[in-house]
Amino acid sequence: MWPTEDPTEQLRWRIPCSAPDANDRTVTVLVVGDRVALVLPPGDTTVLTPDEADALAHLLDTAADHATAR
Repeated sequence: MWPTEDPTEQLRWRIPCSAPDANDRTVTVLVVGDRVALVLPPGDTTVLTPDEADALAHLLDTAADHATAR
């Protein structure tokens, strides 16, 4: 996960991923004021509070640990 190269967009990250149809996609994470927005392919957006974003990050870490253990 890397921030965009534009220094004015230091609160936006693009994460490469794959869709079920095997096409390459990108998930975008944005800090918007006091919220965190996730823009998922094909453009659906979810807005999280800081606590919700922290909980999601913890769940993703846990899932990644289980996935790499297999």
